[in-house]
Amino acid sequence: PPRAAASPHPRRRAPAPARRHAAMAKNADAKRQVGKRGSHGGSANRGHKKGQGALKAGSAFKKSNASSKEGRTAPTGETRVKTKGSHMRSESTIKRLNMYKHKPNIEKMREQATGPVRIQPDRRWFGNTRVIAQDKMQSFRETIAKGVEDPFSVVLKTSKLPMSLLKDTEGKTSRMDLLSVQPFQEVFSKRRQQKRVKLGSYDLEGLLANVEQRSDNYDGKRDGQLVQDPQTGQDLGAGSSSVQHAHKSEEIFNKGTSKRIWAELYKVVDSSDVIVFVLDARDPMGTRCQMLERELRKTKAHKHIVLVLNKVDLVPTWVSRRWIQHLMRDFPTLAFHASITNPFGKNALLNLLRQFSNLMKDKKHVTVGMIGYPNVGKSSVINTLKRKKVCKAAPVPGETRVWQYIALTKRLYLLDCPGIVPPTASDFNADCAKVLKGVVRAERIQSPSDYIDEVLSRVKKQYLLQKYKLPLDTEWADAEEFLTILGKKMGKLFKGGDADLDTTARVVLYDWQRGRIPYFAAPPEEPAAAATASTSSSSTAGAPGADSE
Repeated sequence: PPRAAASPHPRRRAPAPARRHAAMAKNADAKRQVGKRGSHGGSANRGHKKGQGALKAGSAFKKSNASSKEGRTAPTGETRVKTKGSHMRSESTIKRLNMYKHKPNIEKMREQATGPVRIQPDRRWFGNTRVIAQDKMQSFRETIAKGVEDPFSVVLKTSKLPMSLLKDTEGKTSRMDLLSVQPFQEVFSKRRQQKRVKLGSYDLEGLLANVEQRSDNYDGKRDGQLVQDPQTGQDLGAGSSSVQHAHKSEEIFNKGTSKRIWAELYKVVDSSDVIVFVLDARDPMGTRCQMLERELRKTKAHKHIVLVLNKVDLVPTWVSRRWIQHLMRDFPTLAFHASITNPFGKNALLNLLRQFSNLMKDKKHVTVGMIGYPNVGKSSVINTLKRKKVCKAAPVPGETRVWQYIALTKRLYLLDCPGIVPPTASDFNADCAKVLKGVVRAERIQSPSDYIDEVLSRVKKQYLLQKYKLPLDTEWADAEEFLTILGKKMGKLFKGGDADLDTTARVVLYDWQRGRIPYFAAPPEEPAAAATASTSSSSTAGAPGADSE
């Protein structure tokens, strides 16, 4: 058959060497794509080079992409997931989950290196860095002592400072001075004497001599428990006009002095970093425990002390100002009025406590302990700071019986302490002071009429007439006559029309302890302003019996 016409562009086959080179180039391109993920999520490097998949070049094993493997590659190609909100596990999450799988080897952790080890070379190993010159030591002691004694400055990092160098060791020589107690011959020589029991008398003659000496030194006027006159046999309580001489202390006056209450106080003191003494603005010095302040300054100098003058709404403004100026010489003092709805001084106290928490950054929590006499308002101050009733509070003493722990903020914690009463003498003056300070409850006093004389001496007559709505021309000579007039007006009568003096006296003491009767202790006068203060205090409502405080 005839051949077809030849095409003007005949199709030519490439020579064999050209085809071979094209195939090699295609294989090379395919090899270069190995180990790279495409848009379709293809396979990774298969071992021709070290990359995302292969462990090393020429290896057929690839890295694991398990969800629990550190440094794994996500399906999206991301090697270390850090995107917030991603459903993939981050590196920190993988490490934490892997940590849960393995328990720590306690025995290996407790092992101590016993073999020779290399110590890092340092010049401090060859010099005594704790040696200091005498003049530098003296300047250090003077500088730090000023900061420690100043109540308005805080010494930071006291645990890292040699605070023991500030004071000389007391009683160094007294411990070794054995010969001052007993002579050498009685202790160490052959003629030494054995110890014997210390008795008041070792024989009958000595006992009789001791009795005679005590009978000669006995003074009946100083005997507070004397009920009858030893010479006449007359009952001193009935025939004597001096109630103080025949006064017999009651059991109620020992409240606040028990071991249980002081054990609660020690718990609060040991647990607190800042100690707040709550005082009554009507009688700050009477409700201030100076014995405890001195002990804290001596044994726990690292604890900070703050004074809070509570119940400033019951006294004039100039009295609060003068008392604050007087108390600021010893410790930082703040005026305060405890009220959940209408407080005063709350922001100042909170700012001061926040400053203490900022200074104590090395501690996780800062604890503030509230300490003071009964019925001064410790629980009310805590309720005011929290803006709700978290502590049981009442206008009577002894409401708080155990210490309470209250969280004010994340770093500030408050400790409520029961009211404490320092030990005092068991006489009429001490018991009368406890009654008027609000330490004991008026309903538990057996003879409350004995303490009305002190109330009449401290309060102006016009305030009593105004409080109990008595006529302006009412006169009384003593407490018994005043209670008789007041009892008949209130209707506190016995059968027959006689006034019930004890019930009326309890009503007066109730009003006194709750602040319904105006009274305050006059603050000490400043030397420069003594003349001006005397004129202003005479023209302002005050306390006539404040001079006897």
